[in-house]
Amino acid sequence: MNATPDIMTTGLKMVAALGMVLALILFMLYGLRKITGRRLGGGRGKHIQVLESHYMGVKKSIAMVHVPGKVLVLGITTDRITLLDTIDDDRIETPPEKQETQAFGPLLSERLKKIGLKRKGRDAS
Repeated sequence: MNATPDIMTTGLKMVAALGMVLALILFMLYGLRKITGRRLGGGRGKHIQVLESHYMGVKKSIAMVHVPGKVLVLGITTDRITLLDTIDDDRIETPPEKQETQAFGPLLSERLKKIGLKRKGRDAS
């Protein structure tokens, strides 16, 4: 009689146990996310948007933040946020729609082709 366990069955048991543990962890994370999402108000619609920010110096900036009905101008430093001004929502121009950004790879390829054509003395247009 062979008392040593079969390596194949032992390996399968180990992989199955690992899969069950990972599935349990993912299920718990999904449940935790659902519970905290409901408790914090869902977070479905974003009611606060940063319209623009400008860095003034080391760890100092000014930001325009849109909240329903108002636009807040905030001064932000490392240890505090100060309300500088409030502006009515209708006085602020809506920012233009963001242009569709192009992926970096094709953009770099296009630029390198233009550089290569210029080095050869051809027009890149």
